Amino acid sequence: MNILYYIFFITTIHSVKLNLIKNQNKPVCANCKFFIANKNLCRNFGNVNIISGEYTYETAISVRNDKDKCGEDAIFFKKNNYKFITVPYYFAIDNTLFISLISLIIFNLFLILLIK
Repeated sequence: MNILYYIFFITTIHSVKLNLIKNQNKPVCANCKFFIANKNLCRNFGNVNIISGEYTYETAISVRNDKDKCGEDAIFFKKNNYKFITVPYYFAIDNTLFISLISLIIFNLFLILLIK
């Protein structure tokens, strides 16, 4: 009988915790195709410098806090179906030195194996 009390207690606590979390059923910017992960920017909202042609984007948090833009409900959200490409891409951009060193080590090991 004690086991039933524990199970009831655990399921009750778990459901209470989930109900207290705000915005848990709203779209997340990290899953949007407009999200620039390594800089936390939104590619959907920005400006172009007409002299240099350089793009400047707004931060994702400012876009989500502005009701006239994406807003809390993420009205311009589009699912990123190519996340398996974009996540490694932004990892490579952020860690170019690390990737270069690993490539150099692998190349050296390959040369050592060829010499032997």
